[in-house]
Order: sequence, then structure tokens, then C-alpha cells
Amino acid sequence: MPLIPTGVPDKPGRDNCVGAAGRTAPVVIPVLVTARNEERAIGACLASLSAAVRFARDAIADATFEICVVLDECTDGTESIARSRGVGTLDARGGKVEAQRVGVRAYPDAPFHVLCDADVTTSPDVLEGLWHAMTTSPRVRVAFPSKEPRAPRTTTRLARALHVYNARRGFSPQRSWFSGKLFAIRAWQVPEAAEIAARAAHLPASAFYDYAAPLRVDDIYLSRAIVAEGGLDALRESVGVVYFRAPETFRGMYRYHRRMQRELARIDGLFPELAASHCAHGARVPDLRGASRSERTAHRTFRAALALCRALYRLEHFAVDRLGIPARDPWPAIDETK
Repeated sequence: MPLIPTGVPDKPGRDNCVGAAGRTAPVVIPVLVTARNEERAIGACLASLSAAVRFARDAIADATFEICVVLDECTDGTESIARSRGVGTLDARGGKVEAQRVGVRAYPDAPFHVLCDADVTTSPDVLEGLWHAMTTSPRVRVAFPSKEPRAPRTTTRLARALHVYNARRGFSPQRSWFSGKLFAIRAWQVPEAAEIAARAAHLPASAFYDYAAPLRVDDIYLSRAIVAEGGLDALRESVGVVYFRAPETFRGMYRYHRRMQRELARIDGLFPELAASHCAHGARVPDLRGASRSERTAHRTFRAALALCRALYRLEHFAVDRLGIPARDPWPAIDETK
């Protein structure tokens, strides 16, 4: 179970009230920024979100957005940077998903929550776009803006290849999935530690896959579950853009690949009932129609690097489970993405 927050924003989860003029106060939509030692990135993130809050305030009369940083065992200056900008904080323990759980529980009356990573920036219209997407239809459970990678800081072939791959959304049509970098969600619910442990008890032991560990990537589970329950109409891409920095080195690419593959494999084992949803709506099939010659070259570079990542991943898995070599941390920091 997550710890009870020890730090709270100025007015977390405040209820609607009727003012002196008899008007109902705007509903509060929390923007929950989960952060673990993000002092390098949190300032730019909060600056862009604050601009989005002001933009939404001028455009929407029925709602107001409130930013709150949920600190996941931070030991650096993340909290002081947030508070210096007038942003409230909550304390959490146990990883990103548990931090999100703490934030969601702090605002129990919100019609939906906006969840955001701390190492992204946004366009000014992003929160207004999420509001309109979430209020257009009650069938929409998740709204998410488009993603755009920032220009790489290095000029290597791999950095170029990774940038092109992300800019072209994997060279595939838009798939029925959403990214955990920034999204609005109604009825956020991810299995807690007790359910994970009960399901893990029925799986074969593995030193490489710690099946009983808490979930780390919520959007992998949620995408499958929400589409399985509500169909494609439950997801909607909204107006606005979230900007992120992709890995630019092979080391960063492999660390990211290892994170995703481990969580994908764990969810396949823990929640086999959601596999059909993933196969039907989550597969990525490259489509290079309309790609330029330079983009095709970048794609070949990316595919070669990805093949090496897959080979290293299989080798690491073999070394841990068959040779008894201790597993490395599957969630190391990827500093180049900040």
C-alpha cells in the first residue's frame, strides 16, 4: 500500500462551492506531475504547464487546473524547485504508479485527472484540448495530445535515426494506444500490490522477471484494459502537443528498450486476459509509404540498432535465469532524455 502523503498542496482536492454571487465555483482538475529526482527537467516542465493553465483559464469557464508535483522518494532539489514556483507537492513511495495513486487519491472528487511526466514540456493549448476531449463524450476515458521529439543535441547517425523514428511515430499509422508522458484519464485504476502478488504466485519463478514487483509503466496496462472494456471510442487524441527528448545513444536506447520489454513481459504473464486487446490494437507495423530517402536510411539504422538491443536483451535474460548472474537494475536513469 502506498504511504499517506506527508506533503500536501495548498488546497488539494477541494470541493465545488457556491460563491457570494450564487455561482458554482469551477471544478478543479488536478495536473499531477510525478517526479523522481527531476531537478534538471522539472523547471521547464512546470513553466510550460503553468502557461497551459493560464491559457485554459482564459478559454474555459467551467473548470480550473491545479498543478501538483508528486515526489517519488526524491533526494535532490525537485521539491524546492516546485515550491519556489508556488506549486504544491505530495510525498509518495514505490515508483511512478504508486506516485500516481497518491495523487489521484488526493483529489477524489475530480471528474478526471491529468497525469504528466516531469521531463516533458507542452504547448499552451494542451490542457484546454484535454478538457474538450474529456467532456465531449462520457465514453471517452483517456485523452492524450500528440507527441513530438525535440531536435537531438548530437549529430550521430543513431541520434538522427531515433529522432526520425519518433517524429514519424514509428513509421506506422496511429495505433490505438496512448503514452504515459501526458494524458487525462477518468476512473484511473491500476492493480495494487496485493493483486499483483496474488497473480504472481501462480507464475513460474524467474530471477529476471520480478513478477511480484509493483507495476512501473501504467499506460501499457491501462491501454489494454481500457480498449478491452470500452473499445476504441474510449481513447481520443486531443489538441495540443507534448514535447519530449528521446534517447540519442545506443546505451540510452537499450535502457529504454529493456524497461519496456520487461514490463511488457510481466503484464503478459500477470494479465493474460488482456493479450488479445494488445494483439488487435497495439501492434506496430512499419509503413514507409511517403517516407523520404533520408528517412528510409534512418529507419534502416534504427532497425539495425533495435536488432542489437533485442539480442542483448535475450543474452541478459539467459545470463540471469540460466547462468545465475545477478540481474541489473531494469530502471536505470536515462539522463540524455532530460
